Amino acid sequence: MTHSELMETFLTEYLTDLQGRDVSDPGMYWEFFGSSVCEPKTESGFDILSNPPGPSDEDEDGFSDIFEFEFSDVPLLPCYNIQVSLSQGPRNWFLLSDVAKKLKMSPRIFRCTFPSMEVVSIMEAEFVKQVSLSQLFSCEKDLEAFNPEGKELLDLVEFTSELQTLLGSSLKWLHPDEDSDIHW
Repeated sequence: MTHSELMETFLTEYLTDLQGRDVSDPGMYWEFFGSSVCEPKTESGFDILSNPPGPSDEDEDGFSDIFEFEFSDVPLLPCYNIQVSLSQGPRNWFLLSDVAKKLKMSPRIFRCTFPSMEVVSIMEAEFVKQVSLSQLFSCEKDLEAFNPEGKELLDLVEFTSELQTLLGSSLKWLHPDEDSDIHW
């Protein structure tokens, strides 16, 4: 049944273990060397001091520790991370009704005034499903107004810096390396 002596020994010992062994049996205890037998003998361990991280190191995206803050005089609108197209990943969207209400105009006038802003429609049930499953969504109270089985279409407008400016908020970036007064 086996093709090697090593496999034969393994199966014999395994079956003997299943049947039960006497305490005086020398095969009672297995010699287990851990995962070290899988590692190459020439290279073991990692020298953490060989290349320690320093202040000049940058993240993979080319940015060091940059903090982004959004400021506004009024409460920010809820933003939803939703995938509206199979060809693109999830992006950030506002409900068009929320944006139009904040800008004190109808959704139709918003579309005419800002034709460059992308507006898409999504079924209410799909909207609720995606928002509730999103790792970025944290406020269940925001979903109470929606019907999880709703067939109504909801209009979404994509979150852009232009729309952000229209809504009265601004972004500020904090570069800790540039400001020596900041202590972390």
